[in-house]
Amino acid sequence: MAAKKATKTPGVDASLYEGHLDLSYNCVGVEACRYALCSMMPPDGSEECTYREHGSCLCPHAKHAALEALSHKIKKEMKQIEEDCQG
Repeated sequence: MAAKKATKTPGVDASLYEGHLDLSYNCVGVEACRYALCSMMPPDGSEECTYREHGSCLCPHAKHAALEALSHKIKKEMKQIEEDCQG
């Protein structure tokens, strides 16, 4: 069986209340995350990523990629809402 490719970015939760933006980045696991960094590479799942802290991801590159993915999904949703409003 072929090994799974590590292609995922952290999960990102975003909320905006009263003008305050709150972001949290959730670790997806070392075997799935393309930004994982362990003392033994490639990761085999036996140890945690060095960027993981209490279930959150601290890697700036992974955070950036997660925000790009979220931005793409938000733009797609906005386009769908605009189409729904027009017709």
